Amino acid sequence: DINVVATSRDGRDGTAALDFAAVGSDIDATVSRLSEGCSAIISCVGSIGTDMDGLVNSGSGKVAQSAPSSVKKFVYISVAPEVREASKGVSFLKDYMEGKSYSEAAIQSAFGSGGRSYTLIKPTFIYGGDEFKVNPPRVATGYGKLVEGLLSTSVFRAAAGVLPGIIGIALEPPVFVEAVAGAAVSAALGSNNVGNVLDTHDEIVDASGV
Repeated sequence: DINVVATSRDGRDGTAALDFAAVGSDIDATVSRLSEGCSAIISCVGSIGTDMDGLVNSGSGKVAQSAPSSVKKFVYISVAPEVREASKGVSFLKDYMEGKSYSEAAIQSAFGSGGRSYTLIKPTFIYGGDEFKVNPPRVATGYGKLVEGLLSTSVFRAAAGVLPGIIGIALEPPVFVEAVAGAAVSAALGSNNVGNVLDTHDEIVDASGV
């Protein structure tokens, strides 16, 4: 059996509450308490389009810096490098991207040696669930699977590889949320030979076993 401690911002559905905006300077004590006895941490924390984007998206890095020595693996759901590059100059994404960059650097520093390891999972776009939403962006499973299948064909793969910026990104296949979750769990458990960085659709899907 695998024991899991799940967190959410507000402690809903039996999870433990972890709100980076509220924790403040007590983050070290909070993280130590929540991760006591844990061997791995998976963080998919994110915020986009709010005035707390910088704080929330840098939170995973602060968790990595505060994690007790019992935690040997850290898995972080970040963002694809081509998305980061294309977002330069887009003001409302600035804090989001800076927070993600901070977390990546902090995780690599805290878990890059000393018997610890990290995995950064960097999808372009994740779909799943049963609803469409603008903020945060959500695409329902049925539609997302159709788009993933279409954009996975050789014609669109070739186009995505040569077209610049946001156009090329829009033609890359999105990743099903269950594939991202599977890759994250595989990395945390060491059940697959998962690399330190998974930053393409195929790498994430292959690591997931989905």
